[in-house]
Amino acid sequence: MYFKKTAALLLAAAMLVGCGAKETPEPTVTDEPEESAEPVPAEKTAADKAAELLASMSTEDKAGQLVCMAVRTWNGENLYTMNQEVHDLFAKYHFGGICLFAENISAENELTVQLTQDFQAAAQENGGIPLLISVDQEGGLITRLTGGTRTPGNMAIAATGKPENAFKAADIMGSELNALGFNTDFAPDTDVNYNPANPVIGVRSFSDDPQTVAEYVKEYAAGLANNNIIPTLKHFPGHGDTATDSHTGLPLIEKNSEEIMKTDLLPFKKLAEDGYDGMIMSAHIQFPNIELETYTSTLDGSEITLPSTLSRTFLTDILRGELGFEGPVITDAMNMDAIALHFNPQDAAALALNAGADMLLMPVAADGTESIANVDAYMSALVAMINDGTIPLTRVDEAVRRILTLKYENGIMDREYSEAQTEKMIAAVGSVGSEEHHEAEIALADEAVTVVENNGILPVAAEENMTILMVGMSASQANALGYAFNCLQESGQIPASAEGYVVDGNYSDNYGEAYALLDSADLLIVTDSMYSSELIDFNANAIIPSLLQMIDTAHNNGTPVIAISCALPYDLPLLTSADALMAVYNQTGVVACDENFMPTAAYGPNIIGAMDVIFGKVKPSGKLPVNIPVIENGTFTDGIAYERGTGLTW
Repeated sequence: MYFKKTAALLLAAAMLVGCGAKETPEPTVTDEPEESAEPVPAEKTAADKAAELLASMSTEDKAGQLVCMAVRTWNGENLYTMNQEVHDLFAKYHFGGICLFAENISAENELTVQLTQDFQAAAQENGGIPLLISVDQEGGLITRLTGGTRTPGNMAIAATGKPENAFKAADIMGSELNALGFNTDFAPDTDVNYNPANPVIGVRSFSDDPQTVAEYVKEYAAGLANNNIIPTLKHFPGHGDTATDSHTGLPLIEKNSEEIMKTDLLPFKKLAEDGYDGMIMSAHIQFPNIELETYTSTLDGSEITLPSTLSRTFLTDILRGELGFEGPVITDAMNMDAIALHFNPQDAAALALNAGADMLLMPVAADGTESIANVDAYMSALVAMINDGTIPLTRVDEAVRRILTLKYENGIMDREYSEAQTEKMIAAVGSVGSEEHHEAEIALADEAVTVVENNGILPVAAEENMTILMVGMSASQANALGYAFNCLQESGQIPASAEGYVVDGNYSDNYGEAYALLDSADLLIVTDSMYSSELIDFNANAIIPSLLQMIDTAHNNGTPVIAISCALPYDLPLLTSADALMAVYNQTGVVACDENFMPTAAYGPNIIGAMDVIFGKVKPSGKLPVNIPVIENGTFTDGIAYERGTGLTW
């Protein structure tokens, strides 16, 4: 578990000895002297083992532990299986970790097991150390396990009103990660989504309320830990109030220290106070009212405030000093534009490590034969900066000690890595994406469905020979509607004689097919997918206006309409012309399926949950975990259209 035991537990144990226990009789005194027993040596702690190993390591091996690499592709092809060049790279540098992405994880789970274990084998050649094998498996929108279980996602989980559901979702994903050979997850997202126009967090956040975020993050972290998966709180000190995506730009937040401690930092603070000792990932965000040091941008020569990833104020003074966090800190990807466009790579490495980061995520590209020379140059430069004191050896030793301690604490150093063990893992991989897990994720999705408007149409009592037209905003949403319809017919919730027609609206470009079917429809179900807040400006984008036109046409034909907000729920005020309106918080439906809509890979259960509510299989119980602002003239206002906690039930 990732929360330290408190002294209260020890006190309780002591009280048991003194309360209600029988008195122990005095030992009998004899004239013969007792033989003195040999003292039992104390068992070495993880920190002791880490210190011993650290003392034997070369500077080159220490430098390797500071780096978490990614090898998404190699010479233009997805890296699903190990090749000799990648093997040799990891055998040479003994990197501290590897982050795998969708390009590494096929629907064939056996291949993923083989790949994770091949990375471990390469890293341990020539006396190397086992890797942190990590992935961004947040659930919902951000899911990498193609052959696994997606689960509904964080905002949907918070909509259930049950923090224990965060544990359930993470427990499912954690068990699958463990089965595939992962030991680290770059999750849970700990951001507080204050800004409805946030382009990168949104439904990845549990809520816009920091107390709620803290509560659900704690349960999520425990669910991962229950499966020996190291959680990683991200993105410190908080990415939820930005209007810029740090993948493509350098965000800036104007809050001061007092403000962020009450808002964005609060979940991290609460977790640290509870003894959280997994990892924390830093964010590339400028806070000019807190960090005073600047850097001359390599992009345009301007003076920019050091982002939190490179800030000693944030990573040492605040995170270590004020919050008391003692575990390892890993940066967000150093190849993101927020860093890569403005900082020399060597300067970025030195600034991050000297600021207090313990591991650099993806600081140099490794994507093919020609990239090997760049990796060589980067690692040589990193070692040189350690040798010449640019990065003090004491700082390096501190960072590596934390990484090694984490690996010892979580059994990574003591696990069996062998061909025989790999074969055992492959034989047991059937648990990944199992029917049991899919049933559990749909049950969670059912609980998350949030109904905010109902003009007497819900639940729909489907009748014999009824015609139901379902229009998805995207192919995956259309597939999810079709799959859910078939499941409801099989269970008898929808009569066998009812006809269902499914249309992929292709973001309004294919609505013509829907109009051709609308005259004969007894019910129209549509999905909206506000993947970006820019869609609320009707002068710039016609996707939502096109959907509203279809709703009006259906009403003119006498056809009732149910609208499902699938992505950011901030589109709800724009869809109130529908007869019923609900939010499900995940735009990903059934990505891959056969001709009968049967999923062939991981899928989003959220739209399936909406259909379960629509046709009365379950009653709605979800509540909005965020405030939904009023929209005027294509912009969000300070007014509230739907308050946090809104949700109809019956």
